[in-house]
Amino acid sequence: MDCIPKVKSAHRVLEVLEYFAETRSPATIKEISQSLGYPQSSTSVLMNSLTEAGYFDHEARTGLYVPNLRIALATAWIQEEMYSAQSLLRLMRSVRDRCGHTVMIGAQHGTHVRYLHVLQATRAGSFTSSSGALRPLFHSAAGKMLLTTRTDREVANLLRKVNALERNPDLHLALEDVRKSIAQTLRDGFALSTGVSMPGAAALAMLLPMKRGYDAMTLSLGGPIDEIKRDRAMLLDMMNELVDPFRMRS
Repeated sequence: MDCIPKVKSAHRVLEVLEYFAETRSPATIKEISQSLGYPQSSTSVLMNSLTEAGYFDHEARTGLYVPNLRIALATAWIQEEMYSAQSLLRLMRSVRDRCGHTVMIGAQHGTHVRYLHVLQATRAGSFTSSSGALRPLFHSAAGKMLLTTRTDREVANLLRKVNALERNPDLHLALEDVRKSIAQTLRDGFALSTGVSMPGAAALAMLLPMKRGYDAMTLSLGGPIDEIKRDRAMLLDMMNELVDPFRMRS
């Protein structure tokens, strides 16, 4: 029983780091607790603990907290190992700068896709998402791409789980239809989904080149359906152009 609070605290630490990665600015206890839905008292205890451990800096006058260099140095090896000199975050920024849409990095999480990191759209009228958000593996653009990396047996097992959780038999997916969809996605080299996260929103996804031994990840962008469909060819050309340097190093 004693391990439960510790596990919960560890989860919150990671969510705090994702919060700062998205906001990219110092924040007060009140701002952190309201954004993440934590009690203000426990947020204060957590941030004070991280500050005492040397992972955050705290300005007493303003009450602002900000991650410091210790976190950057502790995690820098991950990106270096996966992409050498290339920066995944720089890639996401380049995509967003070119199109203005929301940009996501996704990976499989059971029968879902989890967005590992999200950069919010800069153009008016676009849709937003959040780091840690889940999308259905068999219906989302990122999920369709990730399924192309799985064996037929793995796909069948995942589909059985998804259908077992779906109470409406009319919404069950047929394995043969899924196989055809995966084959088409492989031929296309990209996947498009519409209305999965919210009505009126679409997502366009492709696989990121990964070194052997690492789980598959996707690069995707999201925005209004009419804009994504209208600009699909241009968006795919842009994404491929920016991902190409990663392919040469994988």
